[in-house]
Amino acid sequence: MLAMAASTALAACEAENIVEQTSAISTETYFAPTFAEPDKSKQLNGSPAENLKALFEATGPEIITSLGRINITDEQYQEIATFTTNLVKSKNSQTEKYRDIFRWIVSNVKYELSDNDPYAVFTNKKAVCEGYANLLTVMCHTQGIPAVLINGYLSTPSVWGGHAWAYACTDGVWEVSDPTNGGSFPMKNTGNYTHLIPSEADVDLFTDDCAIYRYYNYTLNVHKVTTNSNPLIVPYSVGGFVISSFNPAVDLPEEITEIYMGENITTFGETYNMSLTTRGTHLQAIYIDEANASLMDYKGVVYRKNGDEAQLYYIPGGMKFIELMPMEKVEKNTIYNHMAVEEICFPEGTKQIESYAIENCPKLKRVYIPTDAEIASNALYNCPKDVEIIRGVPSGIKNITL
Repeated sequence: MLAMAASTALAACEAENIVEQTSAISTETYFAPTFAEPDKSKQLNGSPAENLKALFEATGPEIITSLGRINITDEQYQEIATFTTNLVKSKNSQTEKYRDIFRWIVSNVKYELSDNDPYAVFTNKKAVCEGYANLLTVMCHTQGIPAVLINGYLSTPSVWGGHAWAYACTDGVWEVSDPTNGGSFPMKNTGNYTHLIPSEADVDLFTDDCAIYRYYNYTLNVHKVTTNSNPLIVPYSVGGFVISSFNPAVDLPEEITEIYMGENITTFGETYNMSLTTRGTHLQAIYIDEANASLMDYKGVVYRKNGDEAQLYYIPGGMKFIELMPMEKVEKNTIYNHMAVEEICFPEGTKQIESYAIENCPKLKRVYIPTDAEIASNALYNCPKDVEIIRGVPSGIKNITL
């Protein structure tokens, strides 16, 4: 059992010696969750290039129906289309047209900081990597060649950094196209472009009754939830591949307040790109299958497993009552910018609540802490001045009245 979920702490949560308190919220019964069952779908456990290759081979070029997030007007698109059609007019196959487009961009666009929208690159002949890829993608589209923008990293003995390029499908064959550096490689030969490490593809790969899925942050990710069924049970797989990330780029439907995640979900994104902090502000609980090797939940709060310990990972933004697992030290910004929380309970086993542990929680009314816990004078920062600090009240508070 994980250190933070010690049996003594769990016993405290069920304590019968309850002190009557007036509360703004009431607790609810914790139901045994239902999760999507594992199946025989494929895990994406190869290199990033191999994983993206597997996904594109499984879906086909027909998934590319738009320019994605590329910014261009109809008039600008038409001007580029007219030019590109004239450029490749002597060529019959998509492959020949792609080669002409690629060569023109490599020969005419200079690497220089500039506006990277495709029309600006087309007219100014200046760009960095994203501008090169944007223009190539648009020019390919004007000729009916499916192409998609890719973001990731360039890794060579002398260079490491963020990079953008494109994948184009010509006459049914995928090509990995890096016009910034003049490199074009058949997708099937992943060993020839190991310096290109894709982390994101700007295209919807799969859809089902639950969501739209994309390759994002090296994973098959839930990009947009399309159902409003509550609770949301995240599928185990789609299109024959295991879904391993829940990091939506679009706001969750407001009707969804609870999510049940199986053993397949390993990440919501890391701190710098965990979109649930803004896309799911109304969520009240997330429950994780006990078979999950990476994540776990306690009373709807999610923790990341780390050996014999658990680290606080995500607190749903709509929770009014937050009950955390015990931690000896509650460090700075443990609960930060939480717009809904009214009560917080630190259970037995919590020894010290440090400065700024709870910050910018405008609706906070009460904080329950163990009798022997130390709390810094500024542990609550930018919270209401009349927050009650209640000592000696065990977690698992019951029979609370409004």
